Amino acid sequence: MPPTRGPLTIHLLAPPLSPAINSPYLPISTLAFFARSATLSSPAFPLPSYPDIPNLFLAALRVRIIVFKDEQKCSLECEVDDDDRRSWHWVAFEGEEAVGTMRLVPVQEKVHGVEKDGEEGEGEEGKRTQPRKGKTDMWDGREAYIKIGRMATIKEYRGSGIARRLVDGSMAWAAAHGRELEGDGRAGAQWHGLVLSHAQKVVKGWWEKMGFVVDDGLGVWWEEGIEHVGMWRRVYVREGGKGE
Repeated sequence: MPPTRGPLTIHLLAPPLSPAINSPYLPISTLAFFARSATLSSPAFPLPSYPDIPNLFLAALRVRIIVFKDEQKCSLECEVDDDDRRSWHWVAFEGEEAVGTMRLVPVQEKVHGVEKDGEEGEGEEGKRTQPRKGKTDMWDGREAYIKIGRMATIKEYRGSGIARRLVDGSMAWAAAHGRELEGDGRAGAQWHGLVLSHAQKVVKGWWEKMGFVVDDGLGVWWEEGIEHVGMWRRVYVREGGKGE
């Protein structure tokens, strides 16, 4: 049984986030130091030079560091990226403690109809480090999609339904706010409900239970020493899709 520290609540942090979260002038080690102690009611980033880093992002980062760096031995330097600034972040709290998180990355900017996301590459030992480029049986190579990612739950709380609540809640939100997920319009395409997950292969079965289907055409690739597969799901975007 997971420890109980209070009621489970889920909070949404909307973009845009401060450029400081991925600034070369703010070391990730410094950001991580303050993130590890972030709680639901703790103040925003305490350094006066960076007053606009929200506490909810620090709380999300706390979960990601514990799961991806401490447990899975991924690189801390790769944990925060440019997508964090423009994503919607969901953070689950058990009382004051952040115990789960995920993000939705809006429609990617396109170049000649092909997503920048998805460039091929090889790392050590010839292992693929990106999904295959181009269209597949499940994606025409052009349709706009959003990405669900940075899904993490503190180990002691796994199996309690937190990750499911995060996915179900974010998909319901996306269905009602589709136009917001089209970003600033530079991508030049409407979003019709297509969602991509770069899922760790070991938890592929869990994502299938959440309605995602493996796209064999994207292949298998390695990120931070962990095998990944591409999985798609489509949600029904409500007419208008601008939210309440």
